[in-house]
Amino acid sequence: MICSYLTSHDEWIKITIDYQRNAEKPAAKMRCSVKERRLIVIRIVLTVLTVAMIGFIFSNSMADADDSSEQSGALLRWINGVLRSVGLGELSEHFIRKTAHFTEYFVLGALLSATAFAYLRRRGRMLCAALPAGLAVAVIDELIQLSSAGRSCEIGDMALDFCAVLAASLLVMLIPYRHDRKKKQPDAKEGNRNE
Repeated sequence: MICSYLTSHDEWIKITIDYQRNAEKPAAKMRCSVKERRLIVIRIVLTVLTVAMIGFIFSNSMADADDSSEQSGALLRWINGVLRSVGLGELSEHFIRKTAHFTEYFVLGALLSATAFAYLRRRGRMLCAALPAGLAVAVIDELIQLSSAGRSCEIGDMALDFCAVLAASLLVMLIPYRHDRKKKQPDAKEGNRNE
């Protein structure tokens, strides 16, 4: 049917060559530069680390009260032993548990923010993605504890967890900012040299 529309053999060759050229263009666009490949790897690694951290947090929430106290107690004994050896006072289990909450969620906040920045490439959007995600993890974490024997859902823990995510997100937000400023400074120096 196509042949009936062609008037000569030359037109057939021209159409075939044009088709081949157009077929090659999408393949050329699909090739990634080294920078794009690096960004893809960074996105994958950060996503895996973020999901692993959320899994770690949720697994700690699934432990019953006795197991959780045993973990905190072991850490408390070790830290108090170190503090006694340097002549400082001891810490309470309550302080260790709240510090562990803050530390877990600080790491989570840094990972959420870095992951969001890797995908969204804007600091404002990064915060808009990381903060609600961190709050959602904190709420789910406390709700999981309701189903664990001897554990309870604490609003104070949710607030502490969110504050940790916020602190880490603000810290991560400053990193690209400093990087952007460093890039702009050489341009300004070059402008001064030219004057």
